[in-house]
Amino acid sequence: MPSPYRSTPPLPALRTFEAVARLSSFTRAAEELAITQSAVSHQIRALEQFVGGPLLLRRNPGVELTAEGRVLLEGVRAGLDLILRASDRIRFPRQVGVLTVAAPMAFASWWLVPRLGHFAALHPNIEIRISTMECAELDFVRANVDVAILTRPEAEPPRRNEALLLRESVFPVCSPGLVERGGLRQPADLARQTLIEEDSGPFEAAQWASWLHLFEVPDQPAVPRLRFSHYGVALSAAIDGLGVALGRSPMIDCELDAGRLVRPFGDKFELTTPDVYVLSWPEGAEKDQRFLAFRDFVFDESCHCEAAAGPCGDPPPQRPPQTDWPAERAARRQAASEPSPVE
Repeated sequence: MPSPYRSTPPLPALRTFEAVARLSSFTRAAEELAITQSAVSHQIRALEQFVGGPLLLRRNPGVELTAEGRVLLEGVRAGLDLILRASDRIRFPRQVGVLTVAAPMAFASWWLVPRLGHFAALHPNIEIRISTMECAELDFVRANVDVAILTRPEAEPPRRNEALLLRESVFPVCSPGLVERGGLRQPADLARQTLIEEDSGPFEAAQWASWLHLFEVPDQPAVPRLRFSHYGVALSAAIDGLGVALGRSPMIDCELDAGRLVRPFGDKFELTTPDVYVLSWPEGAEKDQRFLAFRDFVFDESCHCEAAAGPCGDPPPQRPPQTDWPAERAARRQAASEPSPVE
């Protein structure tokens, strides 16, 4: 069977073409590739003969891509990226590639996903795949997952290969427009508002019945309700001004910071949830640079003052974590900051 790649241009010429296009210079491309400028010109000329037309136009200064050159450059960059990524996965199997993270739907949507752009900037060679799962126990092998974010009762003893990530606090939230229209100045005004909640909330603090009892507001059938099967949909309804919801921080912190949600009664009314989020990983993951990068990242993002000296200055936990990840992270960062020895 004949090869489907028999008419593929030589890889060195494609690399040279990409370098010239990126640097807009034959001379700088030659310096980067450690070849002569004459060799660069020869390879570009051979590539143009292969495709049957000019790819670059010499300008003073620099060069300019032709329309055909822009088409080829797009394909060349995509192809080189794939080749580089595939070869790196073979050379460094635990430093690059896909890291599959399991997390509850609401947590993934409102806390983790908005932060993944920052992770991608820090670790461009690591791809994050999110698998949403609502579970307290996980078989990493059967689920094909590398690391998981799970919920645990706060009072439960710590488990092996788990570390506290964060805990939630709950309080009423609504859109700024709802407050501006008036009629929501004190908790008693909730009796005249549409209350938004998630069906079968995960704990009492996430249900309006507990809050109405706390506020001594009669929970009457006349109080209108909007119920949703997913927390994220309920939160979106509150952002759209359809009523008052129970926000769960830190998942809604971005919405508060952006002004899409406000706390109508200030910060004096707040309940802490009985559950905590933990980061869980399989045995041996500590040797995987992908996991270590993700672990450091999520703990930095959550501040994790419970286990390390975080920027908010909160006191350390009464029950220290089983793993010594802060020391490991500090050692790696110290090593990375030290200058390389001169040979």
